[in-house]
Amino acid sequence: MNIKLQNILFPDKDRYMNYQTLFCREGKGIYDDKNQCLVMAKYTVCDFCSYLNGFSVQKWKEYTNIGKVSLELEVEGEFELIFSGYHLVQLAAQKHIFFKKRFSCSSRQVIEIEIPETKETLIGFEIQTFSDCRIFNGGYFAEVDEHKFNSVVLSVATTTFQKEDFICRNLQMIREELFLDDFVGKNIYVHVVDNGRTLNREEIESAHIFYHPNKNVGGSGGFTRGMIESLAQKPKATHVLLMDDDVEILSESIRRTYLILLLEKEEYKNHIISGAMLCYEQMDEFHEDVGFIGADGGQNPSKECESVSEISNIVKLEESVTDKADSYAGWWYCCIPSTMIERNGFALPLFIRVDDTEFSLRNNAKFITMNGICVWHMGFVMKFNYFMEYYQVFRNFLIAEACNPSPRRIRVWNRFMGLFLSEILRFNYEAADMILDAILDYLKGPKFIEQEKCQERLDKMSKRNAVMKDLEEYGNLGLDIDSAYKEDYRKPLDTLLYRLTFNGQILWPERLLRKGPAVVAYDWFYNPQAQCLKDSVMAVNPYTKTGELRVLDKKHFRRIMKKYFTVRQLYRKRHKKVEAAYYARRKYLTSYKFWAKYLELEKYQ
Repeated sequence: MNIKLQNILFPDKDRYMNYQTLFCREGKGIYDDKNQCLVMAKYTVCDFCSYLNGFSVQKWKEYTNIGKVSLELEVEGEFELIFSGYHLVQLAAQKHIFFKKRFSCSSRQVIEIEIPETKETLIGFEIQTFSDCRIFNGGYFAEVDEHKFNSVVLSVATTTFQKEDFICRNLQMIREELFLDDFVGKNIYVHVVDNGRTLNREEIESAHIFYHPNKNVGGSGGFTRGMIESLAQKPKATHVLLMDDDVEILSESIRRTYLILLLEKEEYKNHIISGAMLCYEQMDEFHEDVGFIGADGGQNPSKECESVSEISNIVKLEESVTDKADSYAGWWYCCIPSTMIERNGFALPLFIRVDDTEFSLRNNAKFITMNGICVWHMGFVMKFNYFMEYYQVFRNFLIAEACNPSPRRIRVWNRFMGLFLSEILRFNYEAADMILDAILDYLKGPKFIEQEKCQERLDKMSKRNAVMKDLEEYGNLGLDIDSAYKEDYRKPLDTLLYRLTFNGQILWPERLLRKGPAVVAYDWFYNPQAQCLKDSVMAVNPYTKTGELRVLDKKHFRRIMKKYFTVRQLYRKRHKKVEAAYYARRKYLTSYKFWAKYLELEKYQ
């Protein structure tokens, strides 16, 4: 039996026209919407070995039971087809041409090319045209034994909070593209968990699509609700694909995910399929598919890549390993075997942040990634805020490590103590205070998170975030905002005085402070020389041209430092008892019994 593993995708939306390299790296075709084909002019070269259209031959062979692979194209025109493979040598992609063949198709017809056995990482084709040419459709096919098919019922669980446009657009795509695919669509279901309760059930629900109004319990509560509903549906889901709400997705990503599961080898059936996050605002910018907790205690992407327009980056993504210690998959696109949920439970009730990381670490997860299985996520430039990045992340990491003890705790602790110090040194007293509050709330023990007060806590803590104003509101200060992410050379004497005086906040007369404001980044980026012994800083977001003016305040500094030493002493006194309490409750906190009570599910049954 032959089945299509991958469709050849075209830039069939206006939004894709500026990012054609995702589909075709060289040359440029125009999509003819009326005839639903890609039109290429005479004497052009179009290379389809791209991020979305390259065929990850080694991964398909490693993860799935497939036989011979072939390429089929429905085409018209006179052209030469060149079929090539790629692998990486150091940082350069090496091209190996398998064959070239000239075709003259006076009318629309299907051509088939059998792919030779190869050890190349990625394979793809390019077309050199000798007349105007059209590609109507195409794809990579493989011989499979249908008796070896796995039983797959894929549930897509998406959690939303007031992102109606994204959700409705993605659901429409699923209806029009996936559900009309008889081979795949009949085994795909969708659960929309509405934490904001702003969607209309009648507009959402249809065959295979279900709507669940939910309390605003963040990603951990929303995705857990999606897991619960997926396991309760008839037929029961074999896999749950967790997907963020503020994403753009191609139906092809879900289709490829389903086919990997259908054909998956036995040794990979307990793996998580982790889709990549690309930037919504810059569609060819890669962010992450699998992350890991680094030596610095931070969450880092496993693969280093910026643009997926370059063939060397595309191949590097496929050859990069995802088995680093302390690895995790983000829940923007994360396909989890139901057996994993049933064996080790649902998410911890952390509201938002670290819940996906903790789930992967708790399950010692292994991962499958593949070019073209991805989403485009709204960027983080507009999203950074201290409540999420300092309070939520730190508190939740402390909880996660108490439930899953490991040496990671020291690294994470040191990271946030370093962040506390850096914020104090740039007069960001409120952010430093949030880090201390994260510790205090953690020390309240598991009963603190067992009580559902997510919205109340969100409303309260969000008021403490930086108020970023348009820089024009501060008048003409002549600030060089482009320098916010440039690190200055540290002068030895300045460095010594900076450290001895806590940047002028102790043992330093105010009259000797340098006039500010100094330009600093509003997020994690730290440039001590720029702010050294200044009386004020302007924390700027150069992308939005907004900023917050922060002034050195010795009284506020003393209050925060006094609280710091009190909190550290309290932590040393209580942390072992608190850790033991979390560890004792860890299984209950991830159980159906807990979540049914927490989510008040009886109201919706």
